[in-house]
Amino acid sequence: LEEAARMQKQALRVYRRAIEGDSVTVARALNLFGSVLFRQGLHDRAMKKLEESYEMYRRLYGDDDESVARVLVNMALVLKGQGRVAESLAMQEKELDICRRTLGSDHDDIARSL
Repeated sequence: LEEAARMQKQALRVYRRAIEGDSVTVARALNLFGSVLFRQGLHDRAMKKLEESYEMYRRLYGDDDESVARVLVNMALVLKGQGRVAESLAMQEKELDICRRTLGSDHDDIARSL
C-alpha cells in the first residue's frame, strides 16, 4: 500500500501541474489517493482528499452525478472507519438518493448500494 500511496501522490502532483483548475482527472486522482490513504488507516488525510474530490466533482457536474456518488461511498467508508456510524449511514443514503435520481430505481448499481 505504501507504494500505491506514493504513486497516487505523484500522479496527483503531475495532474495538478499539468491541468489548471477543476478537472475530472484531478478529481479522480484525489478520490483514488483518498481510497489508498483510507486502506492505510490514515482516515483524516483520506477524508481531506475525498472532500476535495467531492467538491471538485460537484463544481464540474452538480450534485446529481455518478462521480459525486462514488466519492460519497468512499467518504462513508472513512466515516465508518472513524467510528462515526450515523454520519456514515447518512452519507450512504445521500449516495443512494443520487443513484436513484440519476440511474433509476431499477439499475443494477442501486442493488449494490443497498
